Amino acid sequence: MTMADKEYILKAGPFHFSVKSNVSSIQRYVEHHYGKNLVISDTNLFIDYYVSVEHGPFYRRLFKPQVKFRFSGMVPFKPLPLDQAHAMLEWGMNWVISTNANQYLIIHAASLEKDGKGIIITAASGSGKSTLCAYLVSRGWRLLSDELALISPEKLTMYGLGRPINLKNQSIDLMSRYFKPADFSEVAKDTHKGTISLLRAPEESVENSHIPVEPAHIVFVNYNASEECYVEPVDKCSALAEIVKNSFNFNLLSKSGFACARKLVEKTSAVYIEYNNFSACENALNNLIEEQYCDDAI
Repeated sequence: MTMADKEYILKAGPFHFSVKSNVSSIQRYVEHHYGKNLVISDTNLFIDYYVSVEHGPFYRRLFKPQVKFRFSGMVPFKPLPLDQAHAMLEWGMNWVISTNANQYLIIHAASLEKDGKGIIITAASGSGKSTLCAYLVSRGWRLLSDELALISPEKLTMYGLGRPINLKNQSIDLMSRYFKPADFSEVAKDTHKGTISLLRAPEESVENSHIPVEPAHIVFVNYNASEECYVEPVDKCSALAEIVKNSFNFNLLSKSGFACARKLVEKTSAVYIEYNNFSACENALNNLIEEQYCDDAI
């Protein structure tokens, strides 16, 4: 169904997005999954990024309908099927931030906060990063982002986005035990990442997305069906190499990027966790935070 263009102003942590769309499924998705992110348009409000999701050519609306993503008038990606429109919006917004927000060191990682301590969870794609992130959010941890850790090179603080969590394949059914059906978007099938559903961010995470966090721990995770929960420390050199490898803009930031990554590793502890049990993994992370409190008190 084709509708008139609607524009939404979304606040995502330190950024404001203008999102325009004439696609009814996108309008429903934004109003439902970004309800608490919406702000009233104001002539004095600075918009960081202008994006849109639009229908393809008229003839494609009748046969295999498609949508395209625009950023400031450019079309950086190939069109996708209409039923993947909401996933395309999220992937597009991630791309916009990761390629333009170079006032931060941007790490491909989930980022959360508990008891004032920032946790960076990074892993190879398919290793259970977003699934673990969603589980921790269900347990009361504050969501910063399931995909991007934004680190200020000057202050070494971490900033959140308060946006939906991208769940794939079996993770959708796993997380249905911990969240209400209304928290999940419609399922997008046969994407380049498999089956996708977007999990709405908790209201508290959205409302507090402007509050920066001091990063305390870097956690490298891997889901292993035969390992309930195995934890080992990671040395500083290895942690630095992994942060550099998983940074979107390390090379662009050059010396300031290296300095930021080095200081981040110096001020945090780093561990590697293999797990197949969410509760045991959370207990291991809680132990890290409690040990940090003990170290701070000494």
